[in-house]
Amino acid sequence: MTYIRSLERTLLDNLPWNKARIKFVARFLLALYTMRMVNLSIMATTFSGQAKEESNYKRLQRFLGEFEMPYAELALFIVKLLGVAGPYTLALDRTNWKIGAVDRVLAAPRYR
Repeated sequence: MTYIRSLERTLLDNLPWNKARIKFVARFLLALYTMRMVNLSIMATTFSGQAKEESNYKRLQRFLGEFEMPYAELALFIVKLLGVAGPYTLALDRTNWKIGAVDRVLAAPRYR
């Protein structure tokens, strides 16, 4: 329980998100670390609290399907957390994923 509180505090101090989102992201990250896989039904079993596993599963689905990740905020947070001094060079991996018969190009969002 100490780890989750520490992670929540670090996220709250560095990201401009609401507390509910921070608490969820902390649990999500710890579930990823604990389970070492991205199987949502298995990850849902690691969430603590009163909610049923099915509710946690649906919450994970909603988060991944609806939340638009603020990549610029996350990049600044990671740089601050690691204590890396600038200037920075950004390297992008333009990996193509084949999903069925469809090629998907994963590209970073554009920032101005």
